[in-house]
Amino acid sequence: MSLCYEDVGDGPPVVLVHGWPLSLRFWEPQIGPLVEAGHRVVCYDRRGFGGSSRPWRGYDLATFTADLAALVESLDLTGLALVGFSTGCAEAVGYAASSGRVARLVLASPVLYPDPLAHELRGASLRYRLPMLDDLLLRFFAVGGHSTLDEPTRQYLLRHAADASPKATADSLTAWSAADPGPGLARVTVPTLILQGEQDAFVPLEDSGARVARAIAGSSLVTIPDAPHGAPLTHVEQWNELLLEFLAR
Repeated sequence: MSLCYEDVGDGPPVVLVHGWPLSLRFWEPQIGPLVEAGHRVVCYDRRGFGGSSRPWRGYDLATFTADLAALVESLDLTGLALVGFSTGCAEAVGYAASSGRVARLVLASPVLYPDPLAHELRGASLRYRLPMLDDLLLRFFAVGGHSTLDEPTRQYLLRHAADASPKATADSLTAWSAADPGPGLARVTVPTLILQGEQDAFVPLEDSGARVARAIAGSSLVTIPDAPHGAPLTHVEQWNELLLEFLAR
């Protein structure tokens, strides 16, 4: 099992964890500004996605978290800021709750709590995977039923999502539907920022960022007006400014 990753820049480390069903390419608008701000940036493809290995098993939260731990420890990163997006927040929380290497945690549009939507999407992924992905990546960036992301970029992300392992795409949804984030959230003690678009059409704010903020003592929730689930791509400047401000504290 090997993970495809990028390691660029120098300075305090920032590790970026993409969400389902994307790849590290999701973070392109963040990598440059983080490096320019003086950070070492590590981003990687979760198993089954992007350029990482595609084993038949292991698409569960414990294994995703173990993969993240193995990467961080192989690079000997300490005092790192861990940034998760969507379902990628699950292993970010799991690792932050169990490792002394994490100094700060950022949860972007967190998808942590079980949702009946996961069962619906899994069924669609087994029978109509490509149409499901197309529809999903409309909802990720939708505000008021209309996409707020330019179509060439959405198609670029769709190509990467379509290239992922079909088994990984389906099984990752089972992991989401079986999640119990409560114990991990209660163990997070590092400074934590939660960022979410106010118009998130994929997971409502009250069931996502607001609920996570209540579960992590001392965390801060910042909402971005008129922004969708995929705010790091649609509201790049504002999102990056909030991230860099938090990392500089």
